[in-house]
Amino acid sequence: MELKRFLLQNSIGPQVIDWAEWRNYRKLGDEPGLIHHLTGERWEFTPGQKRFLILWYAFNPDNGRWLYRSGVKRGAKGTGKDPFGAAWCNGELIGPTQLVKRNGVWVGERHRMALVQIASNSEAQSKDVLRVANAQLCAETRQHYGLDCGETRTNVAGGGRLEILTASEKTSEGDPATAIMINESHHMTESSGGHKVAEVARRNVAKSPRWVQARECQFTNAHRQGYDSVAEQVFIAWQHQVAGRAKRVDILYDSIEAPPSVDIHDDDSRMAGLTASYMDSPWSDLERLSDEMLDTRTSIADSIRYYLNGLGADQDAWIDPRKFDALPGADFVVADKEMIAMFLDCSKSTDATGLVACRISDGHVLTLGVWQRPHGMPQNKRWLAPRHEVDAAVDAAMKRYHVVWFGVDPSPAKDDETEALYWMPQIDKWHQKYREKLPIWATSGEKLGHSVLFDMRLSQRGGLERNKLFTEAAGQVAKDIDGDDEQPGTLTWDGHPFLRIHTHNARRRPNPWGVSLGKITRDSNKLVDLAVCMVGARMGRRIALNSGKLPKKRSGRAVGWG
Repeated sequence: MELKRFLLQNSIGPQVIDWAEWRNYRKLGDEPGLIHHLTGERWEFTPGQKRFLILWYAFNPDNGRWLYRSGVKRGAKGTGKDPFGAAWCNGELIGPTQLVKRNGVWVGERHRMALVQIASNSEAQSKDVLRVANAQLCAETRQHYGLDCGETRTNVAGGGRLEILTASEKTSEGDPATAIMINESHHMTESSGGHKVAEVARRNVAKSPRWVQARECQFTNAHRQGYDSVAEQVFIAWQHQVAGRAKRVDILYDSIEAPPSVDIHDDDSRMAGLTASYMDSPWSDLERLSDEMLDTRTSIADSIRYYLNGLGADQDAWIDPRKFDALPGADFVVADKEMIAMFLDCSKSTDATGLVACRISDGHVLTLGVWQRPHGMPQNKRWLAPRHEVDAAVDAAMKRYHVVWFGVDPSPAKDDETEALYWMPQIDKWHQKYREKLPIWATSGEKLGHSVLFDMRLSQRGGLERNKLFTEAAGQVAKDIDGDDEQPGTLTWDGHPFLRIHTHNARRRPNPWGVSLGKITRDSNKLVDLAVCMVGARMGRRIALNSGKLPKKRSGRAVGWG
């Protein structure tokens, strides 16, 4: 309630909404608003659109800065993203969207020289939005503001325009934009030229004067994972902010989705999912949408993306992302001194180094640490995984929990000075420090045994067997996540955003022992290291349970594998 009160008091969103809906028509000197582009009736925002606008136009009352630097409005197909985006553009063009201070109070006023741009994957898509925007301007509105509406731009008498943004360097460079709409950003990839258009858009808002506070906002469907679209890029950036790995939390991400547990082949479940994803668009024909989902020409992945607004799995995805997201466990607490298994996947500089634990009693997965190259660091600047920080995290886990198995897969990368494996000295130190404390060793054997080393390089002694064990564990974890027709997934995890991202990124990698997991390509920046750690920790738990070396429960029964 306090947050809601703060937003209502420190947002010009309500003022923008009142203007567009003609609510203060007579009070504002007869400034007319917008109309519905199909019915001609006065425009009305949906409750979800109003909520988005109140958040979007929220500001810090101390300095008058917007709380959000960029935004995303993601929705299912047919939920009115184009009309809403068009209304947003018109508001930025002629509505009270410039934040100013009058008599000690922050209020919204019209921009004196607004430059609003529409960016899409193609000029035709941008023109479609502009056509809707122009249709929202009735004769009274056009006359009042002196609007000249054309196919590629709308001009305002005395200055200001709404125009199509192209990727052309020559035509796009001009006056700094005051606002930019990026439409259908899930289609905007590098190969389609979408990355270039988005770069132009960000450059155009970035060069605006401080008092303008120009911003860009995306209107999109759910993106296809692994294709590096502009929509996927901002989703990952938002996830980084949620994970606390960004200095500022200033991306507004709004998405109305169906529950991940929806069963498309079950009539009741499918309709419940559609009701959820289209809850803010009462005009939608859910029965027709349901039929489209059942059409054999519509793939399961497209049904999830376009009609349920979910992140559907590609054919080579290791697990179903929706099912992983639906698994419980974020509120689970792993108490001090509980028995756990841990797995550390090491990297030197390119990939991430991750540490994940698994509770022995029930298999709950807990993320203990992740270290990777900081975002924005220049490529020519050297970054190395901080071994001292990882060592501190391992030591903290050893002191807090009862660790019964700890496996470490070393990176093949070598230390620049010693030419030895980058992580091997630290791994040997852990062996010397914890060998007496760990009841089950990662590599057994009196002479060649090692308490923590779990080297999966095939060139190493025992590498084949360790890869076999890991592959079997990967198959079991995938089953524990996805479930089957008779039973849903049983795995629980802590909800860590990076574990979610890495698990979503993972792809199926068949080998002689089954199906393991890996990156999309060897050079991909879509990391999967925490997913590898999750499998390793669950594998370690199974090894520990099967070892016969664990204490039994007070009831006399051993802890089970689940």
